[in-house]
Amino acid sequence: MNPQTPESKILSSFKAVLAAAYPLRIVTRSLKDFAERLPAELKAGVFTIVTVGQSGADVFDQTLIFKVVGQLQLNRNATGEDIEEAELIMAREIKTLIQRQLYGPLMRITDTDHSAQIEAPYGWVSVKVECGPYDATEPLTTDENIGHLTDFLTFQAGIDLAQPHQSAAEHSKWVADIPDYTTSQPDAQMRVEIPRSTP
Repeated sequence: MNPQTPESKILSSFKAVLAAAYPLRIVTRSLKDFAERLPAELKAGVFTIVTVGQSGADVFDQTLIFKVVGQLQLNRNATGEDIEEAELIMAREIKTLIQRQLYGPLMRITDTDHSAQIEAPYGWVSVKVECGPYDATEPLTTDENIGHLTDFLTFQAGIDLAQPHQSAAEHSKWVADIPDYTTSQPDAQMRVEIPRSTP
């Protein structure tokens, strides 16, 4: 388990989740010119995640700014409208991923740029994302992943109010996937089904 900076952890986790969400796309962290990409890659559509900057003087309150650049190539007969539509689809995929399927530091899209049809038969889209705030005082490790919100559509809590409080071992039993109440029970319980948001 190799330590990473919080920033590299956020970026590598986002890359992994993006690749899993859209397996037909190429997802990378190294931006290349169209001429350096294979035709098959551009046909599939390439997403590249690049750091733009950081903000926040306080290490406990950092923000990472990155872009997801989409590159594509259509056939020679493609119209400007065709290219624009393909770009809109790529931008929508990023928006959907951020709005519906991620947890971890808050991510918000602040800007989206398009090729404006001027590079046919090539197209590109750039989605700017701000991620944070997050605590940068300690490096994150590879077992702390950004994942899918589908793993967190139900919130369940066991509340321990009475004296004496139960031990941490008992609390661990309560929060298991299948709660174990054989030796103790919470004083109160709460269960909330979280509706999936729409894009």
